[in-house]
Amino acid sequence: MMTLLSLISCILTIPLFGAVQAETPQAKHVHLSPAEHNIALLQAPPMDDPLRNRRPKRRKKALERYGGNRRTERAVADGLAWLAAHQRTDGMWDRRHFDRLCPAQDRCSQTSLERNDQDADVGVSALAALAFLGAGHTHEKGPYAENLSKVFSYILAQQDGDGSFSAGSPLQTFNDAIATLAIAEAYVATKDGVLLGPLRRAVHHLEQSQQDGGGWDYSSDTISKRNDMSASSWVIMALKGARAAGIPVAAETRFRIINHLDWATEADGRVRHANKGHGTSIDKNTGRLTFRYGPGMTAVGLYMRSVLGLRLDEPIALKQIRLLLDDPPSLVRLHSDPTGLHSQYYWYYGTLAMFNVGGDAWTRWNQKLRSPVLESQERPVDRKGKRGHSYGSWPAFGRGWGRWGRVGSRIYSTAINTLTLEIYYRYEPAFQSAQGLIGPVEMRRAIKARGTAGHAWALSLAKRLHPDVGEPILLDLLASPTPKIKLEAALALADLGSPMGKTVLQSHRAGPTPAPDETIQSRIENALTRLAPLARKHTYGKITQTSPTARMFLFETNGQPLYYGQRLSLIRDGRVVATAVVKRRFSAQGVAAAKLDGSGAAAERGDAVVSLRGESTK
Repeated sequence: MMTLLSLISCILTIPLFGAVQAETPQAKHVHLSPAEHNIALLQAPPMDDPLRNRRPKRRKKALERYGGNRRTERAVADGLAWLAAHQRTDGMWDRRHFDRLCPAQDRCSQTSLERNDQDADVGVSALAALAFLGAGHTHEKGPYAENLSKVFSYILAQQDGDGSFSAGSPLQTFNDAIATLAIAEAYVATKDGVLLGPLRRAVHHLEQSQQDGGGWDYSSDTISKRNDMSASSWVIMALKGARAAGIPVAAETRFRIINHLDWATEADGRVRHANKGHGTSIDKNTGRLTFRYGPGMTAVGLYMRSVLGLRLDEPIALKQIRLLLDDPPSLVRLHSDPTGLHSQYYWYYGTLAMFNVGGDAWTRWNQKLRSPVLESQERPVDRKGKRGHSYGSWPAFGRGWGRWGRVGSRIYSTAINTLTLEIYYRYEPAFQSAQGLIGPVEMRRAIKARGTAGHAWALSLAKRLHPDVGEPILLDLLASPTPKIKLEAALALADLGSPMGKTVLQSHRAGPTPAPDETIQSRIENALTRLAPLARKHTYGKITQTSPTARMFLFETNGQPLYYGQRLSLIRDGRVVATAVVKRRFSAQGVAAAKLDGSGAAAERGDAVVSLRGESTK
């Protein structure tokens, strides 16, 4: 459960209308001094611990709740044991020569076969570190503390002054993003100040490496103009981790990601790998540029939507969910797919995406996931019961399959399959929280900077965001000086069950300017009809937390309809003692935050909360 302090920070409001700045096409990235970074950290909304399910007691509950079991946990434990046994003394996991750490008579197979002339050491080592972190281990305590301490010493030693980890490598962005994510998670788990400076520099470098199109290329060269979905997905994970660590991420960086996602996503839900270069080809017959698709990119697209905070019930997301469910994890598909795109990489991102979707979709995916992952883990035992040295690892490639395994080796395949099986407790699923990379604070700041010309952009995006995030922006847009924006905002609010735009709808029904066409008039009438039942009184739960200084409180919603701007009454000893206005709703947690208005009594824990009858106001 989020604390009231977190909620108050999330409710931070910026005057939206009134004096606005001239529209700026794009925010500039600036290098912040340590002092400025500290100020920015204090101003950034704090987030609850997103890794809390990794703690032993919560881990067991999350495992049961989301569909893990003793077999998946045993597989995780064995995978980590194998990784630990194949780490070099300097902390690195060596994809080319990890077999040198095996007994001479029992060497593990499948060292890397491809791109051995390209630096991928930091990325592979950071991926292995993430597998340990995902199970709740840290560099400060636990049986693998020494392994993690060594790998982070290695990772930090590779960082250049600009924040990158492998300058010049054709795989630089993968190295940079995965290393950044590992440092961020280690910092969230331990608050070790040694990690903070490197994390800031790493995040700044990733921001600077973003292409104009909103994505990232394999290298940090922004002149390439190449936007690659796979590289971008790892960066987004890193930025998500940075936000959890309290590191500010430029809002424009996040908004431009949506531009890339929208460009890459086809109407049928498939997702393009890239806009040029690797992942594209020229059709010999037409001479036109053609794009490569695959289940992994569809999974990446759906995952990115969930991380950004976009609605997962919009038509394009539902199509992607269907595509993934129609192609669930399968050993037969892994070994026989002629494209090689049904891969362990796909299993990993498909699992992240479907876990964030939740519900029946996740249950169905998980039922198909466990068997192929568990069955493909190697468990050789000789006649005397002695385990072979590959015990607990996963094969990285085979005849016709394992594209990335040929690059990352058995280290990569073991790390990514272990991470896949940690899904049950590694993170909180997105359906449990509307807190994506884009929230009301970022939206309001962007609208203020862009001025009235940005209202159409804000309206379009607000309708796509999770209702808990998009609704307050729609509420703000009711004050837009543009009549069409006001009307569309009111209609969108009605679609969410909010009557806050009812006055706008009624005014257009009476004689709008400009006059709506028949289609819009029909939409207005339908909206007003749907809103009619909302006038009845609703009884909510009790106040659970209060903040006298901010005059705010947190209360249970008890599953009752609730909208932003709704007027509430506080009941104590059978009488109304104060009134308040809803400021933030957290549907998945079944709570909301409200601020007292007027001169009534202070809110107290245990006060009952009911809605006021009649029309609500802002």
